[in-house]
Amino acid sequence: MRVERRFSVSSLVEQSVPETTAAPRYQRIDHIAFAVHDLEAAIEFFGNVVGFELIRRLETRGKRTGMISAEMECNGIKFVLCQGTEPESQVSKLIEHFGPGVAHVALAVDDVDEAVADLKESGLKFDTSVITGPGLKQAFSSRDHNSGLAFEFINRSGEEGFLSQNVQDLFDQLESSGSY
Repeated sequence: MRVERRFSVSSLVEQSVPETTAAPRYQRIDHIAFAVHDLEAAIEFFGNVVGFELIRRLETRGKRTGMISAEMECNGIKFVLCQGTEPESQVSKLIEHFGPGVAHVALAVDDVDEAVADLKESGLKFDTSVITGPGLKQAFSSRDHNSGLAFEFINRSGEEGFLSQNVQDLFDQLESSGSY
């Protein structure tokens, strides 16, 4: 339920601002994913200029398109760099519509299922079901077309990296729904 609070901005103007609903218990930012034009140039920039270490590379193929990605880390801060392999791939479409940059912010939560249910009740739409793998559970919101941003809600119970099967499940679900 949304409750409105009234406050005075000045003695002449009064505005009504909706009170925010309770958010799931976010623990921290788990990682940030970037959509890039050129993965090798991005690895060079994040590695040699910004100081992140290349942890892993991954190639993911769907039924029609694919992506290549790199996991970079520095002092526990994780970035995932993603490049589409075809003009029709999800990452290429994302860049076409919103430009390169932040693709999603992954927020660590205590309980992914509960977070998804709460956020759906608040009006957030999701492009994936809850994806479960060994030591990892995650779900991805629909993209906000104003900011170009999507969110991942993630819970890790032992897995610190990104499992190939989870990435594949995500890619397949987004590809089949036409989301990017």
